[in-house]
Amino acid sequence: MRQLEIIFQQPVTMANILDKIFAHKKEELDSTRRKASLAEIKGRIGQREAVRDIRQALAPASSSRIIAEIKRRTPFKGELRPDFDGLAIARAYAENGAAAMSILTESNYFGGSIELLSQVRDEVKIPLLRKDFIFDPYQVYESRAFGGDLFLLIATWLDKNHLEDLLELGKEIGMTALVETHCERDMEKAFSVGAFLIGINNRDLKTGKTDLDISRRLLKMAKMVPDNLLVCESGIHSAIEIAEMETLGAHAFLIGESLMKADNIPEKLAELTGDKNRGSV
Repeated sequence: MRQLEIIFQQPVTMANILDKIFAHKKEELDSTRRKASLAEIKGRIGQREAVRDIRQALAPASSSRIIAEIKRRTPFKGELRPDFDGLAIARAYAENGAAAMSILTESNYFGGSIELLSQVRDEVKIPLLRKDFIFDPYQVYESRAFGGDLFLLIATWLDKNHLEDLLELGKEIGMTALVETHCERDMEKAFSVGAFLIGINNRDLKTGKTDLDISRRLLKMAKMVPDNLLVCESGIHSAIEIAEMETLGAHAFLIGESLMKADNIPEKLAELTGDKNRGSV
C-alpha cells in the first residue's frame, strides 16, 4: 500500500459541524501519537483475538439485524441518557438480540472514549464497530488494537483515493470498513473502492437533519451492485420503518438514539428486532 499523505479534502472553514469535528480530531491525534507511538499500537494488535465476522453476524435471520450503538451525547441532541453506563448498555444489547455493536469513541462532541471499546470487547462476543471520524492510518491500527472488528469511514468527507487507502489498510490487518454514504456521489465512491459493507446515513452530518427519504432513494442505487451488505443508519425508531427499509433492500440497521433514549433498552431492542421472546427486564 502506498504511503498515505494526510490531506484534508476540504479546508476547515468551520462552516459546518463535520468540518469542526475533523479539525478537532486532527488536533487530538497529534496528542494521541505522543502518548502511544504507532509501533506501540501495532504491538498491541498481536495480543488481540481474531476479528469477529461481520458477514456472519449480519446474515439473514428470523429477526431483523440491529447494530446497536452506544453513544453518550450528540452535538445535535445533547445528552441522550442521564444515567449513562456504557458497559451495562453493552451487556443489555448483547443479551437481547443485537447482531453487532457500534461504540462511538469521539470524545469532544459525543462523549465517547476508545477505552470503552476495549472494555466492551471483554464483555461481549458480537462484532464491534469503532465509530469515529477516521482519516489517518494510525486510527485504523488503533481501532484494531483497542478491540474493534470494523471501523467507520465517512465517504462524504474523504476523497476516493484516501478512502481506498484506509479501506485497504483495514483489510491488511483483518478489519472491515463500514463505508458511510449520504448521497449518490458517496455511493459511487463506495462502489469504486470495492466496499462491501455500505452504510446509508439518513442524517446530514453537516446540519444534523434526518430524512428517511435518503435511504429510500439510495437503497435503489445500492442494489445495482450485488453481494453488498447495506446498513440503514439514523432516524429509525420503529419496527414499521425497519420493515419498509428491509423491503427496499436494507440488510441491517445501525440504531443509537432510539435505544439510548428508551426507558427500557431490552424491550426497545426486542421491538426493533421483532423478537417477541426477548425484552424482559
